Amino acid sequence: MAILEAEARGAVLVAQFNHTNAHNPMNLELENAIRSICRETEDNPAIRALVLTGGVGRSFCAGGDFNEVAQLSGRAAVEASIDRLIDFYSSILKVTKPTVAAAGGYAIGIGFQVALCCDWRVGSPETKLIMWELKHGLACPIGGYMLENFVGRAAMSDLIYGCEAAPISWAAQNKLLHEVVDSAELLDRAVARAQILAEFPEIPFRRTKQSVNERFIAGLQKVAPEAKEAHVAGVASKAAQQHFNRVLKQ
Repeated sequence: MAILEAEARGAVLVAQFNHTNAHNPMNLELENAIRSICRETEDNPAIRALVLTGGVGRSFCAGGDFNEVAQLSGRAAVEASIDRLIDFYSSILKVTKPTVAAAGGYAIGIGFQVALCCDWRVGSPETKLIMWELKHGLACPIGGYMLENFVGRAAMSDLIYGCEAAPISWAAQNKLLHEVVDSAELLDRAVARAQILAEFPEIPFRRTKQSVNERFIAGLQKVAPEAKEAHVAGVASKAAQQHFNRVLKQ
């Protein structure tokens, strides 16, 4: 079974995360598959928009795969992981065609951040947008940077220090979710939005998106050194090991 399944709905490419775990933890295989589908979207003139989804009755992405994250040790490995993560987010942000996240179930940590890299986010009343890294001993400077850009410093602090799911009404009001629909309609609504965006005049859309996202990518790159130091210190302290061990034994 492929880790990501792609289906064309007219000019919209729907990419479903298909991890064997229904919560779609982000591992290297899934990450690389998303990178590949982003390149295909950008390079194929028949594709006018991209929808990312965890699939019907599944989570969008419940964060990093602990089987891989728990193996990180030493400065070089941690720094490389931060470079890879920022490059991964940049691969989504550099798609100049419309991107829509159909964010059902859990969107935690990396999953939340992947959704933030998309132009438009559709959720349901059951969607859980969470940055709970600090509660589990993981540094969160990249998530903090992204959220501060989206909702401001005070609200960012509430999310990353509170470590709880954003209330759906608040998430909608603050455009962390642009639309909230019944879970049964989630994917169809995301595709419908992608079709609307795909009909906009192409060149103005592309150039505007490039300008907006290049600034955001530059900010991610600027915060990278701080993120590396924070994660190196966190890994050295073994603050997250208890959480990793508990999850992996389940």
